[in-house]
Amino acid sequence: MDENQTVEQTAEQPVAPAANLSIQDLLLVAQTIQVVAQRGVFRAEEMSNIGALYDRIIAFLTASGALKPAEEATAEGQEDGTVATDAQGE
Repeated sequence: MDENQTVEQTAEQPVAPAANLSIQDLLLVAQTIQVVAQRGVFRAEEMSNIGALYDRIIAFLTASGALKPAEEATAEGQEDGTVATDAQGE
């Protein structure tokens, strides 16, 4: 009997709302990757995975219009460690 009650209680628990990411969240991730890379936080064996993730995020942000293609090139070389954006409150 206890097993049935446990299954029923578990099934009745509310489902968590779907997680949502915004363009601003992805811009923040790209900026964070830039800052921690400049500070030398990543180990050498992690660099290719982090770089690939960063490239995919920048490509997505460019395709979505949050970054202009010219900003993509300058985003990687900015001295202040931030991604230049055209997003305004998205």
